[in-house]
Amino acid sequence: GTIVYIGGMEMPDGNAAAHRALNNAKIFKSLGFKVVFVGVDKTVNEDCYEPESFDGFLSFPSKYPTATKEWIKQLFGFKHLKFVLDKFDDLKFVVCYNLHAKPLSSVIKYCKKKKVKVIADATEWYENKFSFSPVKFIKWLDTKICMTSLQKKVDGMIAISGYLYDYYKDSVKSVIQLPPLVDVKEDIWTSKAEKSADSVEFIYAGQPGKDKDNLGLIVDAFSDIRELNFRFRVVGATREEFSSIYPGKESAVKKLGEKIVFSGRVSHKESVALLRKSDYCVFIREKTRKNDAGFPTKFAECVTAGVGVITNDVSNIKDYFPLDNSFLLDSVDAESLKRAFCEAIEIGKTKKEISKIFDIENYVDKVKVFLETIEK
Repeated sequence: GTIVYIGGMEMPDGNAAAHRALNNAKIFKSLGFKVVFVGVDKTVNEDCYEPESFDGFLSFPSKYPTATKEWIKQLFGFKHLKFVLDKFDDLKFVVCYNLHAKPLSSVIKYCKKKKVKVIADATEWYENKFSFSPVKFIKWLDTKICMTSLQKKVDGMIAISGYLYDYYKDSVKSVIQLPPLVDVKEDIWTSKAEKSADSVEFIYAGQPGKDKDNLGLIVDAFSDIRELNFRFRVVGATREEFSSIYPGKESAVKKLGEKIVFSGRVSHKESVALLRKSDYCVFIREKTRKNDAGFPTKFAECVTAGVGVITNDVSNIKDYFPLDNSFLLDSVDAESLKRAFCEAIEIGKTKKEISKIFDIENYVDKVKVFLETIEK
């Protein structure tokens, strides 16, 4: 039969959502299903009613919304989704990746009539506090309805974290916990990794923000040990972008001089290549509901690349420790980071052997049982 995977994925390689959906879809395909994506595309001017194809999959992306009217259409529209769902007479499952309340409600009603099973792929739970501001109120209401009501009405749940698994396990018939997965057979993992420099190479790769990944604190810690033999690469922001996010940290960047390199935003392929070239990956997350409900894709990629990881205990990262040459911080402060960085530099360069902990092959049997349980 056919599985239609719906959500904000920029297929096949445009964002973390696309990587998750594609790797989950490879598992579905290995179990004999045809998988069709309905994601978003920033390069098209209207919703696609003729399929694109890649890696043996079909895709009917929606136009990425940029204007207010388009955002409203995405929040409440169902026409394009219904067109795609109607195309497949052998439709077995519809996977809804973090859908908004109205389209999720429409999918549930549609599938109930057609006797098709609905699966929610839940990877986040934003804070979105209550506010009388119209935009903030809509976001708050949308999140509340999805997380506490609609997603409890689906037939199956793919939860990215232990937090979401525990929340839904008593409400949904079949729940599976799937972290971000990788396909170690892809070229980005099988190609020969470049040799790194003589210094111990640290890397941060992501999208830094004031409320996410306190990169400013990391830079501060490195500036205090600048006499040691290391280099720190920032992937995801230029020096100018870093300075605008963390305006008080320019002096720390100046102190580091050539020991810090800003690579800006790069393709996923290049990001993984730089990661594999490094010895240690570093990121920190605040202990919030949003971060505990999610799971860092970068952690799965760091582990797969075989590099050391320096991070704090958030989500269910702790389940995967101890890892070789890695550090799970009890507290997030400059002193804890400096101690970890100094110890990592003393250990020296890592072997960088590919790990299969998050490989899709390890989860095929688990997903098979999950789908069979939904159908009973």
